[in-house]
Amino acid sequence: MPLRRAVAFAQALTLIMLLLPGPGPAAPALVSAAFQPAEDEAVNVFDAAGKGIGCQAGTRKYKGPGLPKDPPWPPGAEPTPSPEPTAEPSAAQPTAEPSADPPAEPDDSAFSLSTADLLMVQAELEPALPDAPASQRSSLLPGIDVSHHNGDIDYTRVRDAGHRFVLMKATQAIDFIDPRFTTNLARARAAGLAVGAYHFFDYTLDGRSQADHFLDRVEAAGGIDDALPPVVDVECWAPIGASIHAVSATRLRDFVDRVYERTGRLPMVYTSVFMWREVVGNAEGFEDLPLWAACWGCDEPPSLAPGWDDWAFWQTGLTRIPDVGRLDHNYFGGRGRDLEALKLRPFSIEGGALATAAERVELDLGGRVGSHIRTSPDGETWSSWVRIRSTPTAELPSAEGEYTIFAQLRNGTDLESPVLSDSIMVDLTPPQMAAPMVSLRTGELGEGTASLPVMVSWEARDDVAGLSDASVLADCGEVGTQRSNAPAAAPPGEAAVQEVPASLLPDADCDITAISRDGAGNSARASSDEAVTLTLHDEATAIAGEQVGVIASRGPDGGRAVVLLDGEAVGLVDLYAPEVSGPEVVFVADLADGVHSVELEPTGTADAASAGSAVVVDGYVTLARQASSA
Repeated sequence: MPLRRAVAFAQALTLIMLLLPGPGPAAPALVSAAFQPAEDEAVNVFDAAGKGIGCQAGTRKYKGPGLPKDPPWPPGAEPTPSPEPTAEPSAAQPTAEPSADPPAEPDDSAFSLSTADLLMVQAELEPALPDAPASQRSSLLPGIDVSHHNGDIDYTRVRDAGHRFVLMKATQAIDFIDPRFTTNLARARAAGLAVGAYHFFDYTLDGRSQADHFLDRVEAAGGIDDALPPVVDVECWAPIGASIHAVSATRLRDFVDRVYERTGRLPMVYTSVFMWREVVGNAEGFEDLPLWAACWGCDEPPSLAPGWDDWAFWQTGLTRIPDVGRLDHNYFGGRGRDLEALKLRPFSIEGGALATAAERVELDLGGRVGSHIRTSPDGETWSSWVRIRSTPTAELPSAEGEYTIFAQLRNGTDLESPVLSDSIMVDLTPPQMAAPMVSLRTGELGEGTASLPVMVSWEARDDVAGLSDASVLADCGEVGTQRSNAPAAAPPGEAAVQEVPASLLPDADCDITAISRDGAGNSARASSDEAVTLTLHDEATAIAGEQVGVIASRGPDGGRAVVLLDGEAVGLVDLYAPEVSGPEVVFVADLADGVHSVELEPTGTADAASAGSAVVVDGYVTLARQASSA
């Protein structure tokens, strides 16, 4: 039988056996036997060191039967010719003689399987791979990585299955674009997943050109900002050919440097122990890059390529997601806040504040890194380079106005980031504000009626930075001072009433001070001309003051009651609640000058859910003012 017909027969027979029902574990061996030369060394695809992940095993892994199926190359394009290895082959891995013949056209008389095909076949036939120990999984964040090979993915189901991030293929070489990248990016983000893009590195092509191709495509899709660090996927792949280690390492360094020059970020490296050796010969000088370790079916921690002693992400193997399918499974080594911190954010002054009153401000690099930094007030006159030891800072002019700060990072001796900039307003003027007013409000009392609810309000305005928040200080003499804070924002130039819920101690003269702060951190204070006194009463037959509050408890058998002020109905209260609550101030009424009476008259009605119509009053509180002692 001619050799070509024998190979075709073996391939067809193997396909039939794969499709027939039978024990799964035996099938991958048949695949290896049919599609690898007999003299080749069989390699476990799931080796813990990464041997076989992304690499065909055997001496002829660099010679396929035709053009590769993975990825679909652009029309008219062919894989880059493989450079001839310069190193002598080892006894453990003899190298096939290089062929001078051009790649053969695909043979339609028989089918062929690429590395990806082999991986997919074995993944379907193998039982689920062992994952990280359960004791480790509880502290690691799971995620997936995808490419166009995974087809249409429902990322909502990915998220609902507990995954937190998606790393997705964007580009390869200098011309290939993953056809599903833009869709994957948009859908994963819409599902609330952290996203990141990776580039499949071709070690036979110029590194800077590959980086530009990668970044151009990712930027066009909106995948740079608010995304995880860019990734360079370093692995051997049969159609690319054998690697000349020194050349590959230089091209990889060019790729890394170009990413830094354009983004100010150091890309993450995806690789395994085996792939790192095969592609760059365990080259040194990349240990400052975060590592995405490929180590299938191994325990914590995964095996790491030489040069790294820690990992950021870990590809553990395959996982099956209900109603989605099998996808590459990964872990992130930190917590949720650490994952968020990896996303690229805008460079900003004082965390993006609109204004400041400080002369020296902190600079938020937004996820960019560097060993040194320099700053400029105009983009032309620069400070000297300063080593970054903590949060970098910059000095602002002491006069009010809007200023732009420029900054540039340097990594090492000569690798510089793009110039970054942000603007901020210098505001040295505190807000304008009126004296505060105090009024009773409804709400629960402090434990054991130790404090009573009030609302402190006043009008304020800031013309430059706008209002941000407010505070109230209640000095109640010997019984102590209480402070309450509340957000109370308003845009620049707009007057607003700032309100702060507070609590005052009963039977004490309390002096009230209000504090307004603007967006620059300036603050202003104003005090009430009159002290406030809250007095508790068991009955309200003869009370005086500016306001009166009814104190009662609510519960499952509570009913409704009319509030009578001097015999006139002024309101209705409903004391029903599913569970007992209170005591609390349930109603507040203003009082005119003079002496008044307040009482509750049950209506005999209640909420439909109530078990009764009980009306039980715990007491009353009055608010009165007198000249401040301050």
